[in-house]
Amino acid sequence: MKAGAALEGKIRELGVAEIELHDEVSSYQARVGASNKGYVGEYFHRNINTLPPSMFQGFTCSNSEGDIIATTALRYDDITGWDLATYIREFWARAYRTEEGEPVELSKESVPFAKGIEGPIAYIGDTFVDEKMNSNNLAAYIVRLCLLIANTKWQPAYTYGWMARNHAFKKALFLRWGYPTCYFGGMDWVRPPINKAYEDLCFLGCAPAGIVQIIRKPLDIGLD
Repeated sequence: MKAGAALEGKIRELGVAEIELHDEVSSYQARVGASNKGYVGEYFHRNINTLPPSMFQGFTCSNSEGDIIATTALRYDDITGWDLATYIREFWARAYRTEEGEPVELSKESVPFAKGIEGPIAYIGDTFVDEKMNSNNLAAYIVRLCLLIANTKWQPAYTYGWMARNHAFKKALFLRWGYPTCYFGGMDWVRPPINKAYEDLCFLGCAPAGIVQIIRKPLDIGLD
């Protein structure tokens, strides 16, 4: 609770007047639609997923003028019977398409670092910060707070996300965001996605031990 309060205080200090938590995807989608982001990603879009409140948490921030300036979302999945590598291959094949409109396909050798990760998992994604706010590390504090929310709400065995390669390598943003683990080059495509930005994402991971570190030092994003 103290760590969450510290992160919320920092987020408000950086210009957020209101934080909204959304239990329904429809409510979250409406707020995202009012932002400069404008769309909800595949992991949360209603046309692809059925996410009841027990599996979903949306997070949006607005400034004092009421403008939506930041978003992110969380989902919970019980993947019992699979490991995370299998789940990722299956999810991407259902949710993403090639240039020809066919389901994408990852090879069975893809994301080897996710093999053996079992049990309930949480995913954090759809993270957006308006360009007028993106120089103050607001996203880092928001994602850290969402990592705490996910682990308070669901107690997952593992939490993961994706990050663009240049953000992970040039800026080491994954460490600021609270993910101790980052793997690159794990997406081996049989049929790649139409969006070239998705072809070589970095995989971010956080086990419960990483959550403990955020609880111990919630505001330490490595810049002070």
